[in-house]
Amino acid sequence: MVRMTDREFDGVLQQVIAELPGEFAAVLDEVPVIVDLRPSKEIAAEIEQPEELLGLFLGPSRVDGAAMDGMPETSVILLFQRHLERECRTREELSEQIRITLLHELGHFIGFDEDGLDRIGLG
Repeated sequence: MVRMTDREFDGVLQQVIAELPGEFAAVLDEVPVIVDLRPSKEIAAEIEQPEELLGLFLGPSRVDGAAMDGMPETSVILLFQRHLERECRTREELSEQIRITLLHELGHFIGFDEDGLDRIGLG
């Protein structure tokens, strides 16, 4: 298990974001990424295995948001620092796991469901 300070983790996250392909980086301008240590009690209560949750997309996808009338609900990507750290032994593994998790959650924001993410290799 890797353990980092909030600042160190944010540095790894910013490096991952800087290395994303341009089309994914552009999408990140539309949805904030928030790092929490762990899922909140409310989120954990809604998830079958919350201890395994590395990230979560909340809110309408781009497709859903475009179809909404009135004020759109805000979308957000949550990354769970302690869960991500627990999965990795080195900083390099953590960087890769953050990248995978971030791309997966961005896929949900773009409009993919779990089956669609599996089909494009982000499942």
